[in-house]
Parts: sequence; structure tokens; C-alpha cells
Amino acid sequence: MSADARTVDLSRIWCIADIWDNNTFPLVMAVRAPRPLRAWRARAGLAWMADLGAARRELMTDLDPSLGAVLPAARPGPAAYRDYRGLVRPGSFPVTAEVAASLEADYDLSGCSVRSLTVRPADAGLCASLTLAAARRFGPGTGSIARDEASRPRPPALLAFTFTEVSELAFDAGDRAGAVITPAAAGTSVAIGRSGHLRAASATVYPDDLYWHESTAGRAADTVTPREREARRKPVPASILTRQENAAAQALLHVMRRIRLAGYYPELAGGIPVRELCEATAGAGTAILSAGTRRRSARRTAFEGLEQRWRHLPPDATPAPIPAAPASLRYAQYSEPHQHHDRTSPGQSTLVTAAPGTGPAAPWRLASEKITQPTQFRITSAAFNGVCDVHRDTGQLTLGTSLVIQQEQ
Repeated sequence: MSADARTVDLSRIWCIADIWDNNTFPLVMAVRAPRPLRAWRARAGLAWMADLGAARRELMTDLDPSLGAVLPAARPGPAAYRDYRGLVRPGSFPVTAEVAASLEADYDLSGCSVRSLTVRPADAGLCASLTLAAARRFGPGTGSIARDEASRPRPPALLAFTFTEVSELAFDAGDRAGAVITPAAAGTSVAIGRSGHLRAASATVYPDDLYWHESTAGRAADTVTPREREARRKPVPASILTRQENAAAQALLHVMRRIRLAGYYPELAGGIPVRELCEATAGAGTAILSAGTRRRSARRTAFEGLEQRWRHLPPDATPAPIPAAPASLRYAQYSEPHQHHDRTSPGQSTLVTAAPGTGPAAPWRLASEKITQPTQFRITSAAFNGVCDVHRDTGQLTLGTSLVIQQEQ
């Protein structure tokens, strides 16, 4: 996934690295277990790893189809659940005609605005995340208490949509007010403002609203949502690791977190040596298993070698601005200026591109940049159609005619 910057999928790499945030040590502990317990702990660890939801299980079986026969069936995610206060909270809903009508009934979509838009290429076409900030049609609109104890209106609800297999996209940040959601058998389309639009094969929505329990949909869910929350599987039994085993696990975990930063903070992707880090950790599981089969001093030496291998890797660097050169767009994000509670966030745009290397034979590399307070942001799905020249002039960045960003001077 990381070998060629022109086809890199940072989101998927991030998902894989994210698995190891709390599973690296269970892996090493399973290897550390006595032989009669090793296979049992490995199966228990895989089941616990996959228990974080259907998406996690799907990712694991996609990476290794043989796991489908080993892992328990995915438990369906709840349509709603209860938080620690006992208040009903929403899950992520497929966008159907019924869900669209429910959103329209509870939120003012005609007066909403696009809080953020993120687009990236994936194996099955483009993926997009669209967050709408919408006023509520239910409950009081004022009365929240800020840190300065002043009574202020409640912040708008955030409706977070996720679209897969996006076939059409046109968005202009200057025309981001109002949205119309139209589900259909062939997919879901969203009209944005006067001329913006997005069409995709499938879509889900998560109402990120602290007051969702007061909505019509929330009150209906409250009558059918159980009071008890289903418990997760128990984690893998722990073993005491030796100093060398612990050091190797810590080093691998540190590398996974460095890789994961490129997904959390895409503006840093150009400075994180993702390809080198992925190459250095290729075969890590097999290497750990091999080291665990050795005895006494040979095992200590093997884990010391792994720790050295994963500890001494190229450092991160400060990302350079996206050059005026041929480029393949890998990620584009826009967020509008807004105030959330008592924090003001300026508008911004983040881009990640694949840019040519320093020589004809050099591999392409990632370049990333965050543009603050853009006064203009326009994008269409054509921006992701292969390689196109980047032009920069007096604060303006363009990618052909399909992406235009003007930075405040």
C-alpha cells in the first residue's frame, strides 16, 4: 500500500497501524506463552481484536481471508446505545429514505452549512466525508453555559456523513449553505448550496449531537434501547515479558504510532517516512513468532535485534510545501471557519499529493500542506483523475481546472 506514493492509501494504512495500538503487547504475550497455551492465546487475541465492531472484523478478514473461519461472527452494531448517564446515543445509520426524512424533521437542513469535506481515493473509487452543521428543530436553542459563565446558544448539531464509491463531486466553499439529501436504489446524492453536489453508491450518517436524545428520532430510540450495555470480550491473559521482549514491543508500537500520525494529521504526511516505516515493519509478526520459538540467550538476542531494527529508523521531517510540479492528489480536506463552544477555529484546507522524486529513477514521494484561512476553495472529482500539474501564483494553488485554492494574503 505504501510502495508507490501515487497509489498510497493513508487511511487504510492508518487503520492497520491503529490495530496495533492495543494489540502489539497481546501478540508478544501470546508468543511468550508456554507452547500448550500459545495457540489458545493467539485465538483469544484474534477474537478480542476483531470484537471492536464489524468494520474491524471486515478489515482483518480482508487482510487474511483464512481468518474468516477462525473469528466469531461479527456482532451487529447497535442502532443506538446508552452512555454512562443512561442517555440514548446514536450509532451510524445507513442513509435510507426513512433516515433522510428523520434528519429533515429534526434538523434544519435548508439552513445548514458544510462544516467540513474530506475526499480521498480508495480501491473502490473515491471516499468522502461530509459534515453538516445544522440547527435543531427540537428543544431549547439557548441556555448552554460557557466557561465564562455567559449564557450562549447551543452549538449546532454536526451530521457526519460517510460516502463510498463516489462517482460525482462538485463543491465550492463559497456556496456551502443548505443541503438536500436524496437516497435512491442506485445510491445517495446530496445537493449542496445552489450548484454543489455529491453522488455515491452508499452512505452512512452519524448525528454527532449531545442533545440527540431530545430529538424525535432519539425519543423513539429511547423506548427500545436496552438499559444494559453489552460487554466486550475479555482481553487476552497477560504474561510477564522479559526486558528484551518488552523493548521490542515498545519499539514496534512506537513505529505504528508514527505511521498512524499520517492518518490523524494528514498535513504531516509529507514529513513522515511512511514507505520506509512500512518496509521496516514488513513481516513483523513472523519475526516476533520466530524470536519467540528460540530458547534462553538466543531468544534474548533475537528480541534485541528486533528492538534495534525498529528503533533506529529515519526521523520525521518538516513537510515542505506542495511543489509546482506534476502531482497526483491523494487527499483533500476543507473546513469552514466556526466557533465550537468557546473555541474559535479558522477555516483551513489540507492537501496531500504524490510528487516526483529528486531524480528520474527516484520514487515519487508524499507532499503535504495545510492552508489556513483560504478565501476560495473549489474541487471536483476530476482532481483525482491521475497526474496533473500544480500551479502556484500569488497565494493561489491550482490543480488543472478541478482544484482551486486561494489563500488569504
